[in-house]
Amino acid sequence: MRRSVSAAVAAAVVVVVVAVAAVGAYYYYTSRGGTVYFYMTDPGGHSSSGSGASNNTSFAIYLTVTSIMIHSASKGWMTVSNKTITVQLSSSLSLITSKSLPPGNYTEIRFVVSSVTVQVGGVNVSASLPSGVLKAPIINGGLQVTSGKSAYLVIYMGPHLVLTGNGQYVLRPVITVEAYYSPLTSNATTTTS
Repeated sequence: MRRSVSAAVAAAVVVVVVAVAAVGAYYYYTSRGGTVYFYMTDPGGHSSSGSGASNNTSFAIYLTVTSIMIHSASKGWMTVSNKTITVQLSSSLSLITSKSLPPGNYTEIRFVVSSVTVQVGGVNVSASLPSGVLKAPIINGGLQVTSGKSAYLVIYMGPHLVLTGNGQYVLRPVITVEAYYSPLTSNATTTTS
């Protein structure tokens, strides 16, 4: 009788251990995040227009970003980074940050921009950005983050720079955001703060 009780207890312990291990493995693989790499690029040349602006004017644009957020239908807005970074828009991909995000679908991105500097003919000039926030949907169904996998989010920013009649520059960018699921190979550079 003692042997059958001992065997039953041992079997019950084994079943409990296996069940706990299975639940733990399920939780680990379904709840751990995937790494998302955030890139920014200017897909074409810069454009300028307005009173006194020439489409042939050569200039560089620098954005100082103080916050990056991403939106999930199930989790709402999530902070990706509150680190202040300065990004020069160029045709090369600039890695601006990376973050492990919970699995799910993300549909929109938002940047808080504290300043815009335009370098025109070697001279730095401040420009304004209406609202100080850049916000755009992620096209083609959004960004799907999968546990243990990497994803790559590219922010294509076509900066439309307007020179107003009073000599002030205003940045009115056209933004497209797209997700990729294999490493990017085109001229990636790392942005520093």
